[in-house]
This record gives sequence, structure tokens and C-alpha cells, in this order.
Amino acid sequence: MVLFGVFAGVLFSGLGIGGAVGLADGMKYSMRMSGTPGLLRIEYCETSGTGKQRHTDCYGDFRSDDHRVTDAYASIGESFTAGTVLPVQRDARGHCYLVGVAPTAGRLAGICVGVVAFVAGLTLLCGAFSTAMPRLGGRIGAALWSPGAGRLLRRLLLACGIGFAVFGVAGVIGWLAMP
Repeated sequence: MVLFGVFAGVLFSGLGIGGAVGLADGMKYSMRMSGTPGLLRIEYCETSGTGKQRHTDCYGDFRSDDHRVTDAYASIGESFTAGTVLPVQRDARGHCYLVGVAPTAGRLAGICVGVVAFVAGLTLLCGAFSTAMPRLGGRIGAALWSPGAGRLLRRLLLACGIGFAVFGVAGVIGWLAMP
């Protein structure tokens, strides 16, 4: 049981941190803070892999808003029908990211889930240490989950829950409104 707690704690903590950081990195594009703004016209899509490794990339013509940059081989990591025109931000490598309310809200909702997963991982790790080494686990728990830290953690989790609900609903409405 202790090994499962340690394994699950490390897994949840790692996935929570990695997911939140990855989603936060893409925020600079979806909020138009980095990259080149423009339109991407989808020409064709390719699907590679099988099963859970299956991934679709679409390629097309990118034209910047100021008409200075064009890229006939720009890519986006999602599936769209040929002929679709999308507002995007293009990075230096030619990869495009969707912009607007839906992608930004979706990323914010994902960051909230990542924070909750990280806290769940820490909780599992503390529980595993408390089971294996009660005295050390008690000390770690007392340090991490002091009354002040507990109140702060409850507020953080409540904010993440509200954020997930608000941003999730905004993201779903935004995705439904997209072409």
C-alpha cells in the first residue's frame, strides 16, 4: 500500500506540474503575447500512429496580419477540414496555435486541473510517509499541513475548482462557437 501511495503521489505530482507548465507555456500564443498573428488556411491533414499514440496534424498556408510573413507549410496539432480558415499565432518553427476565448479558457481550466492533481499527489506522498514512518510522516504532515497552510490550501483548491468550472464552461461555449 505504501509503494502504491508513493508511486501514485509521484505520478500525480509530476503530471500536475508537467501539465500545468505545458499549458501555461501555450498561453503566450493563445493570448497573442508571442508569435506572429495571422490566418491559417488548412490544406490537408495527416494522421500518424495507432491507438493511444494516434495524432493528427494539419498543414496549410499561413499569412500574417501585416502580410509580411507567409508560410506555405505551417502546421497545427489539431484536426480540421480542408479549406477551414483559422485565426492563429505562428511560432518561429512554423507551428500555429489557435487564439481567442476558447483556447485560452481551455488552457486555464487545464492549469486548474494540474494544480489539483499536484496537491493530490502531495497528499498521497504524505499519506505514504505517514504509513511507512509514522514519526517522520507526522513531522512532514505537521510542517506541510499546518493550520495556516491548510486554510491557504483550501482557498487554493476552492479557487481552482471555481476556475475550472468558469473556464471550462467558457471554453466549451467558445469551442461550440468556433467554425
